[in-house]
Amino acid sequence: MSLAQLAPRAVVDGRGVQDLRVTATALAIALLALNVLDVVVTEFSVQYLGAVEINPLMSPLIGTPWAFAIKVALPLVVITLATRLRSWRFVKFLRAMVAFYLVVVLINIGQVAFVLA
Repeated sequence: MSLAQLAPRAVVDGRGVQDLRVTATALAIALLALNVLDVVVTEFSVQYLGAVEINPLMSPLIGTPWAFAIKVALPLVVITLATRLRSWRFVKFLRAMVAFYLVVVLINIGQVAFVLA
């Protein structure tokens, strides 16, 4: 029997915890990047193109440092949680959030491209 076979392995749902954490961390970093891109495009649209933020939670924060701080802080919390995961349910949630923010950013960029064209 080899040493690798004797070492205990933490397994979640038939997959290694390391795979779980790497996947979750990659998704959380993608979420961070999309959030930053979202706030940058939104700030540009509001300040230079006359757009209006329709999210009632973010609307009062646009044009202040708080908008960027929140858009960065929340994904950083998610990244911290992702490094401590032991469940694939969180990864499914992260996939949905990344897909959602990808659509949001693509719509924002599409709107800016349309106005500037």
